[in-house]
Amino acid sequence: MDIEKNLNSISKKLSNYDAKLIPVIKNRTVEEVKKVYDYGFREFGENRLEDYYLHSENFNDAIFHFIAPLQSRKIKSIFENFEFIHTVSRYKEIDLISKLKNKREVFLQVNIDNDKNKSGIDSDLIFEYFEYSKDRINLPIGLMCIPNIQSDPNIVFSKMQNINTELKNLYSEYKGELSMGMSEDYEIALDYGATIVRVGSKIFK
Repeated sequence: MDIEKNLNSISKKLSNYDAKLIPVIKNRTVEEVKKVYDYGFREFGENRLEDYYLHSENFNDAIFHFIAPLQSRKIKSIFENFEFIHTVSRYKEIDLISKLKNKREVFLQVNIDNDKNKSGIDSDLIFEYFEYSKDRINLPIGLMCIPNIQSDPNIVFSKMQNINTELKNLYSEYKGELSMGMSEDYEIALDYGATIVRVGSKIFK
């Protein structure tokens, strides 16, 4: 495992794009994360609160992105600890978030290829969700997706880009972040306007 070499390679590819790499550190040891931290990264993607508690204790100036499906009973704890939440996908979640004191930056997760096994909002409903969110917790800062591995990434990322462009045209104050692309497809996502790529296994292989 040559983490520094892997980060060099990925960072070089991102250098031609206006995009940010969020290292995904789920199930990683403190020693592994420290190598990424020492490289210069201060923002990380986490899937579980338990991992967050371990890592945040050791890297107390880091910023954390929550990138797993939300569970209603954990929303309060997630919003107390994470600065960015990428996976808002239900009206119920928006209602619960609206009652919290902690105001965070949220993304709406889009089920871009209608995968029944994945969380996310049907792409046809995303504009309704934006209005619902705007009225209760402010505009999301962006969209997120996790395509089915069987889907053509060029097709789904292009569709995400088109939806995002429409939203930017509708809402002048919308930041237009696109959180899409992981270890196997992040290079394709960059070509379709990804502003955040979430990479884990490619860093730690």
